[in-house]
Amino acid sequence: MSKTEILPPNRATFASVFSHPTFRPPKHQQRFTATASKQLPVIKSTLKHHLRSLLGIGDETFLYGQDRWISGRGGPFHSHFETCPDPAQIRHPTSEDHATQLARESRSPLWTYLEQWKSIVGPSTLKKQLASFLIDLLAEFITWSYAGVYREWLERHLDFWVEHLLARITQKMCHHLEDDSQSLSTPVETKKWKDMATARLGALRVDELFNVIVEWDVTAPAIEDLRAFTTNPATRAYLTQDFANVLQKRLLHPGASTVEILQIYISIIRAFRILDPRGVLLDRIARKLRRYLRERDDTIKVIVVGLLSDPGSDDGKPAPPDPNVLTELAVELNNTNNQSSGADDTDFDWNNMDWVPDPIDAAPDYAKTKNDVIGSLITLFDTKDVFVRELQYYIADRLLKKNEDFNQEISVLEHLKLRFGDAALQGCEVMLRDVLDSRKVDTVVRRDRGMHDPSATDGREGDGVQLHAKILSRLFWPSIPEQGFTVPKFVQEQQKSYEAGFEALKQNRKLTWNNAVGQVEVELEFEDRTVVEEVLPWHATVIYAFQDTGAADASPVSKTVAELAAELSISPTHVRMACVFWMSKRVLIETIRDTFVVLDRLPDATDSAMQDDGSGAGRHDTASSSAAAAAAAVAQAAKEAEEEERKAKMAVYHQFVVSMLTNQGAMPLPRIAMMLGIVVPGGFPFSNEELKEFLVGMVKDGVLEIGHGGAYKVVSS
Repeated sequence: MSKTEILPPNRATFASVFSHPTFRPPKHQQRFTATASKQLPVIKSTLKHHLRSLLGIGDETFLYGQDRWISGRGGPFHSHFETCPDPAQIRHPTSEDHATQLARESRSPLWTYLEQWKSIVGPSTLKKQLASFLIDLLAEFITWSYAGVYREWLERHLDFWVEHLLARITQKMCHHLEDDSQSLSTPVETKKWKDMATARLGALRVDELFNVIVEWDVTAPAIEDLRAFTTNPATRAYLTQDFANVLQKRLLHPGASTVEILQIYISIIRAFRILDPRGVLLDRIARKLRRYLRERDDTIKVIVVGLLSDPGSDDGKPAPPDPNVLTELAVELNNTNNQSSGADDTDFDWNNMDWVPDPIDAAPDYAKTKNDVIGSLITLFDTKDVFVRELQYYIADRLLKKNEDFNQEISVLEHLKLRFGDAALQGCEVMLRDVLDSRKVDTVVRRDRGMHDPSATDGREGDGVQLHAKILSRLFWPSIPEQGFTVPKFVQEQQKSYEAGFEALKQNRKLTWNNAVGQVEVELEFEDRTVVEEVLPWHATVIYAFQDTGAADASPVSKTVAELAAELSISPTHVRMACVFWMSKRVLIETIRDTFVVLDRLPDATDSAMQDDGSGAGRHDTASSSAAAAAAAVAQAAKEAEEEERKAKMAVYHQFVVSMLTNQGAMPLPRIAMMLGIVVPGGFPFSNEELKEFLVGMVKDGVLEIGHGGAYKVVSS
């Protein structure tokens, strides 16, 4: 600044206060008189109202330009996305559209108000208010137009609105507020507005991401809206942190079932596979989720049952949905069955010319885990032995059932062999081979022994019965419950004949029958009906004990639970379970507690006990209530039997616990569970809560006592 320069009074005053050369006086002076201060709130409200109108916010009838459809060019633009036609059909604005829109905007009183407001508060204040309002209106428009609306080509709709409305009107208003003439639109400023709009849309979709994942089948296009948002480490970190917090609050709690959690996890994998194929975002999101699933006792069971479930028919129609079965896994397995999944992504493939290093925002312990659903779920646990053991148990249960084929089991094993290797699934392979070979052996034995066809009856007891056997390699199958009971005499005779035929065919091998496992097709003939059911062997044995002996007394056969238990060598609990099962089939009735009688003839409308008003409603209601009561009794009996079986299994470890505490001294519950897991062959199969109940029982029996710090020790004699 020259010493001879004469400064205006206001600038001279500024220079006297701020003498440092880096300080500059404001270009426009603030002129806030008392009148201006009173009018400023009115100015803000009016400015925002007219901006919303010009930008088409809150007006579902807003159109850009002409409202007619132009052949070959498409239809007009609607500011409300849900009511807008397919964005691919929105025409690029013609000169007529621009002229119509400009004429419509010119009729707004806002332009007259701007000239008046400039003289009251000054252009600088108006620009600040305009900038603040435009940012707020951008967020308001995106929420109003796009919240909950998931359609393809949304970015085209947003770009149209930003380019032809937001950016253009902003530049036009700035032109009115400037003293000198400037261009109405620049590509650089339009690009900035589009970047801001993309960021706002991404923030909206992050807030909606959990709902998008839950309703994945209809909301998949929303993931495309996030791809442009997650382009830098800051937005990627914001997405993962926000979504992880939402998962913790809305999903990872005891109120959500394991099936629901796994279903959402599958949708998360599919969504983030599209959003980030490298898997960095999924790795961040899934850590807490996978840790929580590992803590659930039934996670492996749900996964294995889902893999072995029915994926649907060959014509592509899905199987009927079961809320308790994760059938998506069977479908996913079939979709990826022909793809080799055995290669490890962490290994270097020196011939892969598309290799790229890990992303810059990957965690230090980031591992290139597969983004496929099956691979993510079967690697939930640190060791594959836990998964393989559970798989063996459920495959064994399915192989022992009467199925025409085992295509799903074979498909699952072939797929898992690519991941785990042949050695890990050797037991499952042996089980499958046992069942398939058993069909051939069964055919040969029955042919050689001349075991009669069911249609060839000669009046002897047991005629019409076929015996088929599955020969199992005992060492390769999971422990099968051996519930001993006495089968009918004619079944014993067929078993002996079958044994002789097998031993003649297979030298130096001997059969040991397990009568508790298998299925029996039972046909019961009554006076007024025939009942055909496929039941368990001990169900069939119990109902056979009610066989009519042909005595002169025509009264129905009656048996008590105690009599059946002694006759068949079955526990009273299982006898009652079987009788209640046949009650639910309306084969038996319980006259008094634990006394059951064969129901030779179903009650009809003439039975006063079944009548109501003659319309048959009474009979229907009584039958329904009887069936409901029978079902409840079956459930209760099953629960009692399961509890009894669990206690019986737990009692096996009684001596383990006593010996361990005698030799090594007092131990707390976690250490006892850990030691049992080491010393018990095959691992300790019960949870800490079940072990605690068992130890409490031993304390009540006087075998153990609780010492200092909650440690258990053997009672001193």
